[in-house]
Amino acid sequence: MLDFSKAFDLINHHLLLDKLQSYGLPAHILRWMATFLLDRAQRVKIGNEYSHSGHPNGGVPQGTLSGPKCFLVYINDLRTTVPLYKYVDDSTLFEICDRNDVSVIQESVDIAARWTEQNDMKINSEKSKEIIISFAQDGNFRSTIPNIKIDGRDIAQVCHAKLLGVTISQDLTWNKHVDNIVKKAGKRLYMLYQLKRAGITQKDLVSVYVSVVRPVLEYACSVWHTNLPQYLSDNIEVIQKRALKCIFPGLGYEEILRRVNLDTLNVRRDSICQKYFDKIKVGTHRLKPTLYVQVE
Repeated sequence: MLDFSKAFDLINHHLLLDKLQSYGLPAHILRWMATFLLDRAQRVKIGNEYSHSGHPNGGVPQGTLSGPKCFLVYINDLRTTVPLYKYVDDSTLFEICDRNDVSVIQESVDIAARWTEQNDMKINSEKSKEIIISFAQDGNFRSTIPNIKIDGRDIAQVCHAKLLGVTISQDLTWNKHVDNIVKKAGKRLYMLYQLKRAGITQKDLVSVYVSVVRPVLEYACSVWHTNLPQYLSDNIEVIQKRALKCIFPGLGYEEILRRVNLDTLNVRRDSICQKYFDKIKVGTHRLKPTLYVQVE
């Protein structure tokens, strides 16, 4: 998992404009993009005081719709010998190896490092991570795999790594991910308790739970729900029980669910996954070829 240092701030404007031109953008769009990128001024306001204006000589304005798209164009020509998956500034290389295969992922990392040098960017070797997923019975198998290096430095081999907000573990279990989301959601329950003390109505408290706390527990659940053991599902459900019993003290969990017309989190995740599967299996969804059972 490669981490680009200050990815959005280091984009070379002239390189970006050259790349846009190479993709065939019309001249009037290129002029508009040049106006968007070049000769921008920025300053800091504290109270009624302003700093001197600065003129950044690189980067894209963050918080704009065009900023992420500019970054995608900028890194589009990054190619490697092993599969490379890019999502905005997150880039992940992966390789499938049998025990006797020779790994070529270092070659791809070297290609990526050279690309960053040629494009005025930098890979952060301290924040980049390597995770080895193996079910080999030989417990020493991971130790036989050489460390990946960036700029001569070994990048860390980790047991868990967060990818687009989902914690991946080297044994492909979801204990660490569930632990993380339960802790994060548990911290947000404190806000619910404070709002209750402030006299917020039960209806509004339920709305706060549904909009602020529950999404943490359901984020990307189509990735991890279907092979979640019962005890981890129960750990997640505890957060909803705590939230609803805070709002409706003295009532049983099932009674509260009926009163506010909510499902258990397990039922909701089943529904979310089913809807996503139905979306994949029809039409031309890019994940349709990955289904083991093709639906006619």
